[in-house]
Amino acid sequence: MTISRKPVRTHFASLLTTALVGAGLPAQAVYSYKVGDFGGQSSVVVVASGPIERRVGGLGNCWDAFITLDVYVFVLYADIDNGWTEEDAADAVDAIEAIIADVVVNNRFVAGYWGNAMYSEPTQPDVVPIGGVAYQRELIKIQMEVVQ
Repeated sequence: MTISRKPVRTHFASLLTTALVGAGLPAQAVYSYKVGDFGGQSSVVVVASGPIERRVGGLGNCWDAFITLDVYVFVLYADIDNGWTEEDAADAVDAIEAIIADVVVNNRFVAGYWGNAMYSEPTQPDVVPIGGVAYQRELIKIQMEVVQ
């Protein structure tokens, strides 16, 4: 059986939903796929399939896979009319990233899904338009090892 990114991606998104969405938590939604328009939501986290590296494992016909998930944090960049500033956006992105880091370190090994989860490179912050609205975005690449 070939390893698929889907169960890894959706399970990780589920863990992030628990940690980030709800009363008193910093995100409005976590999606396990790329979304083209957030419909005014802020803050939003997207867990998307990133690169996968496959290596023949052991002595048989099986794969070891190194799956990278592209985790995007999107926060409304500014809404001066409603009192939301660029500084508020920066603070929100920082708070969400810290929670994501905690989820990664507390779930480095999840039986049946992955082992050795870690940030694979430094995060990449920028500002992008989504559905005609400016969002501060941070890309977090998380790599997991999956062995058959």
